[in-house]
Amino acid sequence: MGRVSGKKAFITGGAQGLGAEFGRLLADEGAMVFLTDVNAEGAASVAAEINRKHKGAAFSAAHDVTKADQWERALAEAARAMGGISVLVNNAGVGSFGNIETETYENWRRVQEIDVDSIFIGTKAAMPYLKDNQPASIINISSVSGLIADANMLAYNAAKAAVWMMSKSIALHCAKAGYDIRSNSVHPVFTRTPIVEPLIELGGGGEAGEAKLSRQIPLRRLGEPQDIAYAVLYLASDESRFVTAAEFKIDGGITAK
Repeated sequence: MGRVSGKKAFITGGAQGLGAEFGRLLADEGAMVFLTDVNAEGAASVAAEINRKHKGAAFSAAHDVTKADQWERALAEAARAMGGISVLVNNAGVGSFGNIETETYENWRRVQEIDVDSIFIGTKAAMPYLKDNQPASIINISSVSGLIADANMLAYNAAKAAVWMMSKSIALHCAKAGYDIRSNSVHPVFTRTPIVEPLIELGGGGEAGEAKLSRQIPLRRLGEPQDIAYAVLYLASDESRFVTAAEFKIDGGITAK
């Protein structure tokens, strides 16, 4: 307990899946958390759940990560509620299927706006808060799909690879500027969250679809949200004070194949 005591974490995509689990674990370990999502009711529900266990530790807000004005509002609200922001977890994102012949420009732009542009907009807007609350940590949720390609995940591959490199560039800038702000990316494999459900359905649905996905992973199972959350906990903590510009592959060994 207490690995992130005193930390103040802003987490996007906090209504379900990974974002919700990040909020729960960080609060369990002593942090205050501010959860945002376009699903305001879902984010509020997760915050209420956390507050039943850790009174006053969690807050939430409606937030479309593609809108710069909503970033400004949400960050200001979070800073007021928590007394600052020292951890930024860019988790909000969408999956997408399509190859170079079937993908549409409209969907391509949608994926880039949510998965890539939002991280640029949000991190730029968050920098003054992070600079005021050093040591600070930026944690960008990429994917193994940012490291290994699939013929039918064109837009998603491109987006998650961009997140990977953007994380490194931010890290190098902060180091060069002398800020005690670290930036790293986390790359999960198929994890038991809503974003993976379409992949399970493509594999036949239910246990059969899950088994088909699991067979691609050397450890022969899907990731669990907590598997990813422990990496985020480490990166949010001062235990990782010498870790920046790194990519954390939480992938059951799939990228080693």
